[in-house]
Amino acid sequence: MKYQHTHKLLCFIALFAITNVAQSMNFPPANVNVVPAKMMALSPVVWVSGTVVSQNDAKIASEISGRLISLAAIGQLVARGDIIAQIDDKQLKIEHSEAQANVLNSKARLHFLEAEVKRKTQLVKQKLSPSTELDKTISERDIAKGDVIVAQAQLNKTEQALDYSIVKAPFSGIVAQRLASLGEFVNDGKAIIRLVQTQHSEATIFAPIVAYQFLKTATELAVQSPLGEGKARIKTLVPVADARSHLMEVRLDMSTFDWPIGLNIKAKVANGPSEMSLAVPRDALVLRRDGASVFRVNQNEQGAQAEQIAVTVGVGMDGLVAVTSASEQQPINVGDLIVIRGAERLQSGQGVAIKSNNKDLVLGGKTAENETNTTQSVNKGSVR
Repeated sequence: MKYQHTHKLLCFIALFAITNVAQSMNFPPANVNVVPAKMMALSPVVWVSGTVVSQNDAKIASEISGRLISLAAIGQLVARGDIIAQIDDKQLKIEHSEAQANVLNSKARLHFLEAEVKRKTQLVKQKLSPSTELDKTISERDIAKGDVIVAQAQLNKTEQALDYSIVKAPFSGIVAQRLASLGEFVNDGKAIIRLVQTQHSEATIFAPIVAYQFLKTATELAVQSPLGEGKARIKTLVPVADARSHLMEVRLDMSTFDWPIGLNIKAKVANGPSEMSLAVPRDALVLRRDGASVFRVNQNEQGAQAEQIAVTVGVGMDGLVAVTSASEQQPINVGDLIVIRGAERLQSGQGVAIKSNNKDLVLGGKTAENETNTTQSVNKGSVR
């Protein structure tokens, strides 16, 4: 019994000594970064998916049948009017010659019959030939006129086919795909090349139809992709939603972005009205089991101290979030200094040292020059 009493007494003395030592130590305040709380307009937003597309993405087809003797290479840049494919035209040239001959023959026959009509008309007037002969010649002349038209149409058709044997680019772009191969016999209407216009690209996104009232007053949207971010001008709104998805299409002008066709992007779309709210950076939120809170830095006689305030989180936008104090005794006001870095291990009432940036926070407020001088001093000491 006496032993237990002595043991408890020794433990109490040791605990008292440790407490006195801990209290006598001068612990430095916690380093934190702060920003002032501010009042600003926040609106709920939603990030929607989209894709960079081309204004013109066409599968160019052959308009005649024949064997391919020339075809543009994949990745080749072509201007409008450049030759991208050619079909063997030997047979067409033969048909063209025949058509020319038919035109000459039909015209010659027509010229002969017209002269015959004039001659027989004079004979009928002189009563040297029956009128039936004149009527027959006039009929043959009219048929010859039709033959000339048919022959000329056949010639024009052959000439058009010759023109179609050379396939030209309808717009400037890049050859994205070859849908046929050299030497292959293609039929008219068969796609042989996919041509994609790379300039003046667009993005197509699908936004909730309820966002239409906010999009129709907007001029541009923030966009992000693995290649960067920026703002794109709204070109077209299509206020027609699918009955199942309730999404409408929005076209954005991407001509100022050097992003390839087919790139997946995200666009930020307002999804509700904006409201004036007290906003702090999202990094200021401390999420624990008992809820969300922020730390406010108060200046008093003891110096700068952290005060933990439970908050209700509201609308978030662009890295900011609306907050309201959960307690009427701890209101958060505009201009209050809110901790955004270094709050992970803070306790309410703990002393803090405000640093101007993250580097000072990590280095404990030391500048690069101080670090250099300290290093040099240490090195000199080592040399000595």
